[in-house]
This record gives sequence, structure tokens and C-alpha cells, in this order.
Amino acid sequence: MRISSKTYRAIFLACFIILGLVVYGSSDQEQAVSLAKDRIDNALSMLNKLIDTDIASKCKDNFISVQATLIDSAQNLDNGSIIKAKRDLNMVEELLGSCLESTLKPQDNTFPTALIDLRETIRGMSSSISSAQDLLEVAWPLFINTTNISNDTLPNHNSNGTTNATWVEARTNPNSSFVPERLAEPAPMQVSDFNISTFIFDYCGDHVSVQSNSVIIRMDQSCGAKLHSTNKFSSGVFSARIRTPVRGTGIVNSFYLSSNDEGSDMISFEFLGNFPNRVLTSYAVNGNGGGNQQMFVLSYDTSVNFHTYTIKWDNESIIWLADNTILRTLHKANASTGYPEKVTSIFCHTWDASSVGDGSYAGDVNWMFGPFRSYFTDIAASSPLVPGSWKAPRLASDAALSLVPLPMRPFEIDYGFSNVGVASNDLSITFNEQGQGARFRSVTTYPSGTFTSRIKCAEGNTSGLLSSFYLSSREGSRVQDEIDFEWLGKDKTSVQTNYYVNGVGNHELQVPLGFDCSEAYHIYTIIYNSDQIQWLVDGKIVRIVPRVQGIANVPYPVKPVYVYASVWNASSVNDGAWTGNWNGADVPFVVYFSDIRIKSP
Repeated sequence: MRISSKTYRAIFLACFIILGLVVYGSSDQEQAVSLAKDRIDNALSMLNKLIDTDIASKCKDNFISVQATLIDSAQNLDNGSIIKAKRDLNMVEELLGSCLESTLKPQDNTFPTALIDLRETIRGMSSSISSAQDLLEVAWPLFINTTNISNDTLPNHNSNGTTNATWVEARTNPNSSFVPERLAEPAPMQVSDFNISTFIFDYCGDHVSVQSNSVIIRMDQSCGAKLHSTNKFSSGVFSARIRTPVRGTGIVNSFYLSSNDEGSDMISFEFLGNFPNRVLTSYAVNGNGGGNQQMFVLSYDTSVNFHTYTIKWDNESIIWLADNTILRTLHKANASTGYPEKVTSIFCHTWDASSVGDGSYAGDVNWMFGPFRSYFTDIAASSPLVPGSWKAPRLASDAALSLVPLPMRPFEIDYGFSNVGVASNDLSITFNEQGQGARFRSVTTYPSGTFTSRIKCAEGNTSGLLSSFYLSSREGSRVQDEIDFEWLGKDKTSVQTNYYVNGVGNHELQVPLGFDCSEAYHIYTIIYNSDQIQWLVDGKIVRIVPRVQGIANVPYPVKPVYVYASVWNASSVNDGAWTGNWNGADVPFVVYFSDIRIKSP
């Protein structure tokens, strides 16, 4: 009797699974399925409370489909059909993602608080579903159907018993229940004049699964993992679709380029677990990266879905992008601390950062939610970069959008990363006990427009504190154009308006508000165009500065501007005469900037 190679493969895989059950036992997998059901039930519970409310009508059809699909996925798990359950959950993620995207668009006829509640519920459901999917990755080996395995299902082995160049098998750790996982149909890695062979494990290779251009890192209490490409690059465009761990507080995930020598050059994306909707960009030259970090708040939770992150690097500039949106550009000519020029490898890294700053950097890991999985898929490299072969996507201001989606995303935090709070479209800046506030800004400039926010000043004795919502061609420039709303801590019943032209201000006007700005939210608006500047409070014009045409030496702002908000201690300005002498008895102070709307041009 002749046995086909297909049958041999089926027998081999069945033996592998049985052996795995003998060695590891089935309890981990069974528990993973049970926990996944709990996550599905949790999402269903949230949905059932939401689905008949008025606000849910904005996504009613999708919610009905989500409800039915979640019920199907739970039934499929009961029937042992884990593949079908995973497909159901993928569909649910897409439906919820579509709902969330629709709620981020301006809703003029909807009370903002109701929208915030809707978005948070959708994000909560998405988090539960994402967690269920991670748990099913653990349970997957129990449910492999060995009767329909094609020759493409297992990695190809060469005659010498080693795997082919695009697959690195993770070593099995007797103390770990991790089973190497394959990713479906990855796009090939595209490299000019380089031959991608393998990734090299820097440590904990048994926690890594690599297929072609995709990587999964499993993080448990023993370790995470770091690995890098064997190829070296001197320039290029490097990208990966990344999904961070669900509830991964304390865990840092990094996708970066590094020369990996003493005094390394490095260009990186870092995802800090305590900020799942942010990404930190940085670079280092000869090991010096001080002051080169910039953090960006994104429009999504990085643990819910895959998103694409790209580094473009050549002899002229470095550009960091998220989903084809430019976050940051560094021109070599403006790099005051040096510019990365050494040849580099591609790195993927997941590690426990709980001890950094006693948890202040990325938070503390809660191992109850472990093990955690980080996904780096569709890793692509085009190198060396041929001049003119890559063009940057258009910025939002160039796209002439009639209305930027609410809330303003992405945006950059200039300083005080941990002092900026983000909850849907509610933003806040805390001035903390250590004496630090924060500043954030839009990532693009606007040539003109209408700029609005609902703002609530800090409570308590705020003498010496300055809170600002303003437009500026570039903060820190000596020749900036700027248009301000500024709340001086010594008097919360008025607001100062001002503007600058080529770095020269002295156009202050104090406007009585008729209320205490810390007692409730009020709407503040700046309208800026080639004809005039208007400042409005709760829809009423409080100041107009017209542009005087045809008369020389009458200053007027003309530069494209970023949108800024900041909170800081200004009591040292004019020895306290401007914002008041510092008191600080009621620190911390919290200022709220909600519903930032930008209509441009």
C-alpha cells in the first residue's frame, strides 16, 4: 500500500498535536477558549445595552450585524469550529471599525457627550474582540483540521533538513505553551540589491514566529524578544503593518532601524503600552538621542487593528508616516544634533519596560492579561532609495479638505507627554506637582480657516498659570506669525487676545467674559483669512482685526499656521505682572480642550 505525501503530512501534524497535548496538556488551550468566550460575552453585553438607544441609530445596521455575528462566533466555539469563530471576529472588527470611523466625523446635531459615550463603547467592544482573537491564537493548535492540508501549509524544507530562506522556525521552550504561528499570504519583501534571508534572534527566539516578511512576538513573564534582519541598509523606505498587544500596559513595542554598534545610529517607532493611541518617534546619532523624541496621538487604538508605519530615510531627510499620513519630517540640514548615516538593520522588539522610571515610561504590566502578542506583518524594504522614486503623500492642508474630522488627529505632543489626556474628542493638559504642563499641536499647517474648541479653564487658585489656544506658524521661531486666546491665571473672568507678525506682538486686548472660565465649558473660535481675524466666544464676536490693503507697514499675519494648545507657569514673565505671582496651592491644575474643529480653507 502506497501512502501519499499529503497523508504523511497529515499523520505528522496529527502526531505533533498529540505530542503537544502530552507535553503541555490541553488546559491552557481550553482555558484560552473559555476566556475568549468571556470576551465575546462581554462585547455582546456592551452592545445589548447600546443597540436600542437613540445614539446607536447612527450605526444601527452595523450593530445588528455585529450582534448576529458575535452570537455565531460563540456558537462556533461551542461546536469546536475555531476557524469559523476567528473569521466571525475579523468581520466584527471591520464592522466596529467602520462604525467608529463614522462617529469621528463632525456630528453637528448630536450632543458631544453622547458621541463620546458611543465611541468609548465601540472601543470597549473592539478591545474585547481583539483580546478574544489573541486568546484564540493560543487555542488554535487544538483545532487544526489535518484532513485538508496542502503542500503550501507547512514550511518548505531543504534537502539538508533546514528551512528555506524565508522562514525561521521558533525553537520550542519546554516551559512555554507557545506554538509557532503562520500568517496568511504575506506580501513579499521588496528589496533592491539585497537578498533577504532570515532574521537573527537577539534573545528569546522561542518566543518568536517569523514567516517571510512577518513576525509575531509572544511576551510572557520570562521575556519578550528582539530580532533583526541580516541585511544592511544605507537608505530606503521601510514599513510594517503593526498591531500592539491588547491591554499591554508596561510593554514597549519597537519597529526601528539601527546600526547596532557601540554608539548606534537609530531611527524608530516606539509604542508605549500605557498610551495605546500614541506612537513615539525618535532618532539617535552615535548613541546620542537626547531631545530627539516626538510623540503623536493617533485617531485609533494601536491594539485594535493593524496599521502601517513607514520610515523614509535618505541623505536629505527622514520622514515618519502612519497610514500614509506624515507625522514628522527631519531635514538633514536642520538636524542640530547630527544625522543618522551608518548602515542599519531592521529591528522588531517587544520588552517589559515596567522598571523604566518606576513605571512612569510605559506603565506596569498586568500579567493577568498575558501572554501578550505583538504583530509585525508585511515588513517591506525598498533600498537603496533611488532619487525621485518615492513621493511623499499630500498633507491635509494641501488636500483642501472642507472639514478636518473631529477630533483633531493625529497631533503632536511637543513636551509633557504624560500630562496630555486623551478621551475620544476630549483633550486635557495637566499642570502637575513637578511643575510641568504640556503643549500639543496639529501635524499640518493651514493657510486660513475657522478654528474652534470647547474649553474649560483650571479650577482653584491659578495665579501665575497661562493656558492658551492659538495658531502659530511655528512655536519657538523668532519670526512666527501667531493668533492667540490666552487665559491669565490671575483673572478667570477675562481672556487675552493677541497676534504676532514676523515675531512681533504687542497687539494685546483683554476681553471681559462675563463668567468664570473654570466653572463650565465655553466655545472659543478664531477665524483667520486674508481679509480679517475674528475672535469669538460662544458664537459672539469679541474682536476683529481687518487687513488694511494698500498701506505699507501695517502688519498682518499671512503665514500658514499650526493649531496649538499649551499650559505652563508664566509667573516669571514681568515678575508676575502678566499672569500673577505663583500660588500653586491647588496643583495639579487641569485645563480641558474639547471638540477641536478645523475648517480650512
